[in-house]
Amino acid sequence: MGLIDWFRSLVGRLRRKDTPSGVIEKEFGAHPAASRDMADNAALWYAMYTNHPPWETCDVRPLGLPGAIGRELSRHALTEFCITVSGSARAEYIDRQVQRAARSFREDLELGLCLGGVALKPYPQDGQLLVESYTGGFTPTRFDGTGRAVGGVFRSEPVRQGNEWYIRLEYHDFLLQEDGTTAYVVENKAYRSSREGLVGAQVPLESVEAWADLSEREVIEGLTGPLFAYFKPPVSNDIEPSSPVGVSVYAGATAELIRQADEQWQQLRREYRTGKRRMLFNGSVMDHDQVDDEFFEYGDFTGDANFFQFINPELRDDQFYNGFQRILQRIEFNVGLAFGTFSDPQAVEKTATEQIMTKHRQYVTEDAIQKAFQAALEDLVYALDALCDLARLAPAGAYQVDCKWGDGVLDDPETRRQDMALDMQRVAAGLMRPVDFVMKWDKVDEKTARKLLPDMEDLTDEPEEEIE
Repeated sequence: MGLIDWFRSLVGRLRRKDTPSGVIEKEFGAHPAASRDMADNAALWYAMYTNHPPWETCDVRPLGLPGAIGRELSRHALTEFCITVSGSARAEYIDRQVQRAARSFREDLELGLCLGGVALKPYPQDGQLLVESYTGGFTPTRFDGTGRAVGGVFRSEPVRQGNEWYIRLEYHDFLLQEDGTTAYVVENKAYRSSREGLVGAQVPLESVEAWADLSEREVIEGLTGPLFAYFKPPVSNDIEPSSPVGVSVYAGATAELIRQADEQWQQLRREYRTGKRRMLFNGSVMDHDQVDDEFFEYGDFTGDANFFQFINPELRDDQFYNGFQRILQRIEFNVGLAFGTFSDPQAVEKTATEQIMTKHRQYVTEDAIQKAFQAALEDLVYALDALCDLARLAPAGAYQVDCKWGDGVLDDPETRRQDMALDMQRVAAGLMRPVDFVMKWDKVDEKTARKLLPDMEDLTDEPEEEIE
C-alpha cells in the first residue's frame, strides 16, 4: 500500500481545513485547480509538517524532519535578504507596509515550501495595509500561462458572534464581461460554521458584524494582476506533471524516505532499549525493594534459589546508525540540501571535490527559491499599489522594487578560496597586475588599491605615459 492510500485510510484523523471543492463550484462557478489526488497529497504534507504523519504510532515517534527541511531552506534563503520599495511618496508608503509584512516572511516561506504553496493577500485596516498569509485557507482556481495563480478562493478563520460561528469565502478572478473586456471580480459570501471551520448554510454578509462593511461583489477595471501574491516551491510536480499546482519540497519519494528515517530511528532506539545489561536471579535471593529494577530481572528461572546469571548483549548500533545516516543523506539530496545538514558529516568521508559539489547543490536550490519568492513579492507590491488606489491610501506615484539577497547562497567559500589562490599564482607569474588583484578581491577602485599596495603608493598620483 502506497503512502497516499495509507493516508486515505486514516483521513479525518488530521486534515487541513480546505474549502470543499463542491462548495467552490456551487457558490462561485469555479473549479479548484488541484485534483482529488493533489488534495490528498496536500493533506499528507500538512500531517507530516505538523509531525503527525500516518505512520505515527506509540512506538514510532516522528523526528520532525519535514518542518526542519522547510526551516533550513527558508533560513538560508532569507539570511541576507532585504527588500525596499522606492521612487515616490506612494513608494515610501508601500515600503512601510512591506517592512511590517517582512517580519513573517521566513515563516511564510517555510510554510510555502513544506505545504506546496502560500498566498499573501493584503487588506486595508485603519489606514494601513496588512498582509495575511494563507496555506490551506487558499484554494487556487486558475493559473495563467506563466504558472502564476490569478484566481482563487480565500477562506477566513471562524468568527464567533453570540453563540454562533461564521466563516467567509472571498473569491478572486479575472472574468470576461459582456462588452468583451476583462475585469477583476471580488465576491464575498458568509456561511454558518463551527469552531473547526466547516462551511454550512449561507447567511447575509451584513448579518455578521465583522463583515457588515464588506461589499458582496466588486468589479474592478484596469488591473493587470491579482490582488494577492502566490508563492509555490520551484519543484517540478511529479505527481501530476500537467498540473500548475505547487508541490511540497518533500513530496513524492522523499515522503517515503522520511517515513523510513522515522522508523529506522525507532529501530536504533529499540536496540539501545533492548540491549541493556541484565542480571537474572530468583526472587528469593534478595529483597526487591533494595535493588535497581533497571538492571535486575526477577523470576523463578530454574527452581534454584541461588540462581543468577549476568547478560551483556552485543549492541548492533553501528549498523542501525549507519543505515539511518544513509537515509538522511538521501533526503538531503532529494530536497537540495548539502550533506551534513541533518546527517552526520563524519558518517561518510568525502573528497574536496565532493564537498564542493554537495554545497553547490544547495546553492542552486536556494537561488531557485529566492527567484520564485522574489516574483511573489513583486506581485505582492503590485497588489499593495493597486489597493492604495482603490482605498485612496496614498498619492499616486511610481515605485521600484529592489530585493537584495547577498552573496551567501551563491558564494561558495571553497570555490572563492580556490579562485583567489589561482589569481595569486597569476600575480606571481606576472600574468596579473597586483593592483588588479586587490581591486577584484577587496572590491575597491584603482586609486584605493594602489594605496593598499606599499610599492605602488608613490605612484598613485603619477600621470600615465603618453603613447607616441
